[in-house]
Amino acid sequence: MIFSGASEAEEMRDLWQGPPVELLVEELATSTAENAARTVPLLLERGIREALVVCAPAHLVRARWIFRRIYEAHGIAVHFRAARVAPTPGAVVWELVASTVARRQVRSHVDRS
Repeated sequence: MIFSGASEAEEMRDLWQGPPVELLVEELATSTAENAARTVPLLLERGIREALVVCAPAHLVRARWIFRRIYEAHGIAVHFRAARVAPTPGAVVWELVASTVARRQVRSHVDRS
């Protein structure tokens, strides 16, 4: 994929081929836990109590673990879909490394709310 200079969130939004729904794009997070925490108020202010998270296949296990803990702490049900992209070896290694800090990241974001 050639990136146009847009953020990853914008790229993912532009690739959306699902039904015409409001797509929330959060571009400031530096971690998956921070992304989940930053989107909670966006969902709640719109009265949204159910969300769909789409992510890369290699990221699905960790994203599911993180988003469930943060969203469900705020009464938001969350569902997941893997994007149709092949996982790269680098992405798999990244997920293994990132999983070692996921618990601490989630705890810090749940404790703030």
